[in-house]
Amino acid sequence: MSARDSLLTVLAEAASQDPGRMQSAVTQLQQWEATPQFNATLQDIFYDKSIDTNIRWQAIIYLKNGIDKYWRKLAKNAISPEEKAAIRLRLLTALDEEQKPLATQNAVLISKIARFDFPMEWPDLLSTLLEIVRSSTASESDPRARLVQQRSLYTLHLIVKGLISKTLASGRKQFQQAAPELFTNVVNIYVRYVDAFFATNTTNIESLSGCLETSHMALKCLRRVVVHGFPEFSTSEGPVAFFRLALEHLQKFMAFKESIPEQCSFLVTAVDSHIKLIGKFFLDLMDAHPRQFILTPGAAEVLRFYWGLLAGNGNEHAAAPAQTTLIQGLQLVKKTLKDPQFILTDKDPEPIVVRCRYIIENEFMTPETTNKLAEILITKYMRLTEDDLEEWDSNPEEWALEDEADSWKYQLRPCAEKVFMDLLSSHRAQLSPLLVQLAGSTANMSDLYLKDSIYCAIGLGSHALYDAIDFDSWLGGQLTQEVQNADPSFRLIRRRIAWMIGKWVSVNVSKAARPIVYNIMLHLLRPQEHMAVRLAAAQNLKTCIDDWDFEAATFAPFLEQSVHGLKHLMGEVEEPESRMKILSCMSMIVERMDEHIAPYSQQIIEILPPLWHAATDQNLLQSAILVIMTKLIESLKSHSMGLHHMVMPLIRLSVDPTQEARVYLMEDGFELWLATLKTASQSTDELMSLVPAAVSLLSEGMDHMRNMLKILQSYLMLNAERTFQAAGPLLINGVAGIISEGLRSEASVSIMQFMDMVALTCPIRITGDLYISSGLLNKVLSIIMAKKESNVVLTQYLCFLARLAVEDSAYLSNAVNSVGQQFGQSGLLPMLIDLWMEKFDNVSHPKHRKLHAMGLTAMMRTTNATVLEYLPRLVCIWGDVLNEVNENGTGDSLVYWRETQDDEDDSSEETAEVIRRRDLLKRDPVHTTNLAQYVKASIGECERLNGGAEAFQQQWLSKVDPLMLSTLTPLLG
Repeated sequence: MSARDSLLTVLAEAASQDPGRMQSAVTQLQQWEATPQFNATLQDIFYDKSIDTNIRWQAIIYLKNGIDKYWRKLAKNAISPEEKAAIRLRLLTALDEEQKPLATQNAVLISKIARFDFPMEWPDLLSTLLEIVRSSTASESDPRARLVQQRSLYTLHLIVKGLISKTLASGRKQFQQAAPELFTNVVNIYVRYVDAFFATNTTNIESLSGCLETSHMALKCLRRVVVHGFPEFSTSEGPVAFFRLALEHLQKFMAFKESIPEQCSFLVTAVDSHIKLIGKFFLDLMDAHPRQFILTPGAAEVLRFYWGLLAGNGNEHAAAPAQTTLIQGLQLVKKTLKDPQFILTDKDPEPIVVRCRYIIENEFMTPETTNKLAEILITKYMRLTEDDLEEWDSNPEEWALEDEADSWKYQLRPCAEKVFMDLLSSHRAQLSPLLVQLAGSTANMSDLYLKDSIYCAIGLGSHALYDAIDFDSWLGGQLTQEVQNADPSFRLIRRRIAWMIGKWVSVNVSKAARPIVYNIMLHLLRPQEHMAVRLAAAQNLKTCIDDWDFEAATFAPFLEQSVHGLKHLMGEVEEPESRMKILSCMSMIVERMDEHIAPYSQQIIEILPPLWHAATDQNLLQSAILVIMTKLIESLKSHSMGLHHMVMPLIRLSVDPTQEARVYLMEDGFELWLATLKTASQSTDELMSLVPAAVSLLSEGMDHMRNMLKILQSYLMLNAERTFQAAGPLLINGVAGIISEGLRSEASVSIMQFMDMVALTCPIRITGDLYISSGLLNKVLSIIMAKKESNVVLTQYLCFLARLAVEDSAYLSNAVNSVGQQFGQSGLLPMLIDLWMEKFDNVSHPKHRKLHAMGLTAMMRTTNATVLEYLPRLVCIWGDVLNEVNENGTGDSLVYWRETQDDEDDSSEETAEVIRRRDLLKRDPVHTTNLAQYVKASIGECERLNGGAEAFQQQWLSKVDPLMLSTLTPLLG
């Protein structure tokens, strides 16, 4: 069987509906895909129209995937140049494919290869394709020629789309060089078919549709060719002529829509596609080259045309423009108002910008137009409608969520609001009096839709109107009265007032007015209020609490009502997004009210378990539940112990590696876990049962290291003995597993700060054997002696050794000697002491300097002559450290407490952990040991070990600089 026949057989299997056969075929194809001529054979099979369509489909799909993987020159198993050339040679020979799905895939294939190979490997691509387009257009009466024309134009469209996606400057330049030829050829086709369309009788539907199909595809190409191929198109004759022609055609197409019979809706759709595409052309030009757009002859006419559509200045009997066209018009207006390239600088403004500003301000956005635009935006495009109210009543949640979505590029009212904001921002002085006047006119306004729109404008313009409107007075008078208007039709205004307050709270609402705001929001949160209003109140209550310099005492009288209203609303909503917004408001209240939330916490807690169970497949909502639970735990402090039965399952699930949701919940689960530990007043069985999970996560590597070290450190402070009972060996082995050379400095420091806590909380009688059996001590010493890490890291490693030395210097000496024997270095201990003293001056904090001094002092309690040789250098260290601090009787000093490490809780709140940490530090030898007495006692021990005071004096102290000794004596008392 030939290779082609074998491939045909396997492709047939891949096209079958039997999963087993399909999988076997896929495996075989994957094994063959990198072999020579595989892709060329796939192409041959695809172009053979006698083969079953399903097999041809499989062939083109695998060929297209192979191009992605193997066409690049540097790809592994790259397709050979010869095979590439053979494939390219045949690509443009199959443009008469009848089946549209296959033709589409072929066009995609050609565009992918063109992006790689044009122009270096395939220089004649565009000229060849354009010749095919021309020849097929000349013979369009032939059905095959007509088909080739359609396929080749679509292929050209995809090629252009692919070429302009190149990001390198060379790729852009290559396309710009090819653009003039492309433009000339395609614009001729476009003009020919548009002219033919307008010359055809409206009853000849088939001919009209054919003209539109061809001109639409040509226009798609032209849109990208002009925008990306002519960076200076305002001075290019052809593109400028097309720019004017596009406006002329736009006007003709809009007029033509009126003559289309009702039964020809498909023709309306096709004409609308042209109108929309011409709008995209203008928008793309404005986005890519705003200055060139404005400078192009006819730009003002384009802007005025769209302005005419928006203002309704056309024939009053004309059909209303499609919403998409109005949105495009608004976006063009927005760009002229806000584009950074039209902003004049204070010093030496660019002449081109001055010219653009002149055209915009004198030919389009005149003062009269500005006022008129503001008026029609407010009165026409920012208005809610009867349809909006019907949607309110049928599905208030969905309406509210859609209203808050960032959909301004696709929906008319949000787009109008965006344009209004930019208009007011750029013409504040001119428009502020108009808006103040409109605000004053709302008191007795019966048109609620207009009143809502005016309130919307005042809310959107809060940052521009903050000194023009006395919002406090308005709030306490008219707005308060309107909120209390129970007329069902007034729900529109009640919702808008809640929304408007949310816009003004961070701009100009006084502290004295805050109770009024709270009263309004909570009045609107009442269960009898319309749900859309209540949702707005909940969302903007959060904004008020979040934006202000919050005072718990001011909000306290409203706390019970707010919790009750939010809880009731939570019980009614169904959409996950709505629930998240309500939870977010609750979380903010819990966080800001802190311990004041305690009397009402049960009401909040009651809604969480059913909410969690209802959100099994809604990870974001589950995360929000974890967040509010964390804030409740933090607010309730030690009283949160009663919530552990609820909290533990949530933590366990959020970190369980067998749960798919872990990836979404883990970070919030960590925060909840840490908060639970920090506020726990005692170690319970529930809490301690999670220790193995923390150690397991630590062993997973660096991804969770920092969080797990914080959590495990909290466990050590809570109950170190029970922590080691639960997972001591696993813990030390886990830390040993992540210690290595080349770690980031922050990671190494975090690990050794954690080990400092281990050494401080767990005596060597428990941990000593584990340090050695796990290899941890071996790694620590190896890293220190390699001296490849920064001084910050090395001194942190040495800090851990100092802890061990202070507790049991004999243990450390024996451990170092044992490691030295493994290294084949019998003198490792003196080498360590030497390096330790060398790095002492790199220790900055007085507390750490004292610890290092104590550790080195402890190591001198020995008969090891090689170690005692370092006594003179140690005496200098004693002098330095004793001179630095003013210790009290026990050895403590204020300067030792002035330290906040990244992994410490620097909060001013008195959590259980803050108290535990403070008590632990009070027992720290650095705080409880008088250094002078410690040194004197150590000297006495050395004297005892080395033949008494006289012998020690003669053999060792005599080697110390007498001046240094005389300076040290008074410091030792």
